[in-house]
Parts: sequence; structure tokens; C-alpha cells
Amino acid sequence: MATKMKLLKMLQEVKGMAQITNRRPAPRPPLLYLMQLRSQGAQTSTPRQRVAIEAAAIPAPLPIKINHIKSTKPAQPVMIA
Repeated sequence: MATKMKLLKMLQEVKGMAQITNRRPAPRPPLLYLMQLRSQGAQTSTPRQRVAIEAAAIPAPLPIKINHIKSTKPAQPVMIA
């Protein structure tokens, strides 16, 4: 029985080692790919011109003055049933 267990354990180790050694290479990072695309696009296209956009002046409403009223009586608690 011990021989069978050792054999099964060895087979599991061999399968695990095969999975580790047959891995695919890591995918290329997307940042480098996008940088390469940008550099290729910049070489083939004409430079873009910036367009200035002016917004019409919108009159802002006048500020509202808030008057705080101080009362001499303390506020009464309100009970809602």
C-alpha cells in the first residue's frame, strides 16, 4: 500500500512539473503596445491643430444676503406621533 501511495505522489509531482515547464510566455504589457501604436500614428498623420473655443459670458445671479434671527426663547421640542 505504501508503494502505491508513493507512486501516486510521484505521478502528481510529475504532472505538476509538466504544467510548470509548459507554460506560455507572459503577454506583452498593453502600455508598450499602445505607445508603439501612438508613435506609428504620429509618423503617418499630420499634426493636429488646436481650436480655441470661447464661451459666452453668462451673468451670474447676485448673491443673497442671509439674516439670522436670534430668539430669546429656547426652541420647544417637537414630538411626532
